[in-house]
Amino acid sequence: MTSIPIINQTFITKLSDELTKDLISLLEEDDEHNVIIEAGEEPNVKKFKAHYYILRMRSPYFRQALSSRWAKQENGVYIFKKPNITPETFSIILKYIYSSTIKVETLSEIEIVNVLGAADELCLNLLVEALQGVLIERKHLWLDKQSVLIYNAGQKYPTCTLLSEIMQEALYQEPEILLKSDDLTSLEVETVNWILQRDDLGMSELDLWRCLVKWGISQLQTTLDPEVTKWSDEEFAELEKILCPCIPYIRWRHIPAAEFEKQVSIFKRLLPPELHDPDISGSSLFYTSPTYSTVASRIQSVLINPDQAARIASWIDRLDITPLENGDKLYKSWHIPYQFKLVLRGSRDQTFLQHTLTSNQALVIIKPSNSTDSTEILGGYNPLSWSKKSTSSDKEPQNTSPLKDCFVFSLGSDEKNDILSRVIDPKDSVYCNNYCSPVFGKGDLFPKGHFEIGQPCGCKQISYEKPLRQSADQFTIEEFEVFQVIKKEY
Repeated sequence: MTSIPIINQTFITKLSDELTKDLISLLEEDDEHNVIIEAGEEPNVKKFKAHYYILRMRSPYFRQALSSRWAKQENGVYIFKKPNITPETFSIILKYIYSSTIKVETLSEIEIVNVLGAADELCLNLLVEALQGVLIERKHLWLDKQSVLIYNAGQKYPTCTLLSEIMQEALYQEPEILLKSDDLTSLEVETVNWILQRDDLGMSELDLWRCLVKWGISQLQTTLDPEVTKWSDEEFAELEKILCPCIPYIRWRHIPAAEFEKQVSIFKRLLPPELHDPDISGSSLFYTSPTYSTVASRIQSVLINPDQAARIASWIDRLDITPLENGDKLYKSWHIPYQFKLVLRGSRDQTFLQHTLTSNQALVIIKPSNSTDSTEILGGYNPLSWSKKSTSSDKEPQNTSPLKDCFVFSLGSDEKNDILSRVIDPKDSVYCNNYCSPVFGKGDLFPKGHFEIGQPCGCKQISYEKPLRQSADQFTIEEFEVFQVIKKEY
């Protein structure tokens, strides 16, 4: 008696594998094809044999492309050309169309992106989704080395929304990541300029200039000598054409004069003449055009801008009490005497603990969630490190006299709406222990536990001069950043 096979998942898989095998055999061995597709451009062109109904049923693109309006027939065979897809990529795509399988483990990231682009064009949406998932799983492999490849794919292919979102998050956390990537040279000039115009880059202007020169050289049709002094007039002229749209976006004022002379002036033939001029001693430079002399400092922050950073720097130096010689009580955004070095961001890093900062002054910036004012920013400044021995809560503190300079603040849309609140008694300025984050005062800026996103935070005026908010009710933290405040050396 013939046994009846049990229909279970194993049996269904076996049937599916058999069907896949037969379809691949049809693609590779059958002579009754009625479509020929020419993929690639000379000299790399290859003809692929396929079947009209399989292509039309599997791909909405081919459903239109093989219609009577588009397709060309010769002796009953449809002839179709795809010069923008290489033979190597189209071979993978065609096997997927017939079998719904693809061996991603054998493909590099650039090969996956090439297949992804072809799948986007041919409306193979399930394949697009699957390949994006593979690339996201491999994020640790490409983020530092091939982020431009992934960024360009997200920008170029409309269905690659997952890649676009993953790169938006990466750029939110580190907007200079594309300039640090090994494939920097694949950036479009519009993207380079977009990056250079950002205020929140975490690279020095000198490093940005180096990246720009590297990118510019890669766009040339010729190979330059490693020694800049050996470049010809024609080579300088070609590089100048490429870099000309980008040069205004380097914030030259913020490159120390000695570094400018040592590392930039060798490229002076690329630079506008009004950009630089040696002083009488020839040992430093000044910038003769407002285009270059009044451009703001950058600050690596998603919460505050250069103008707000300048106001905080002014409070650190007590300009509200002792103004500058010209009477100004605020630094200009292009003349901030401190570097705000990002140490921690809530959405990127761990919670803020007392050992996060062990040296330099510390600045904490907080964005409350569900605030009636969407622009509300709170913060506090501690002039000492946040180790146990330097806080006012310790039994054996180090010299805590600088704690008199502690302050908390609320930033408004402009300086008229700011609130600056200095500490009343230095011994109540800052606290920390193993059970909670560093805090300001006895409740003035006081998370209930550690500084972390979603954590409740109190803001009740006790140890500082002024209240920062109209309500003393707790709020939750939407985002926060912690900076080291480092005096610049000019």
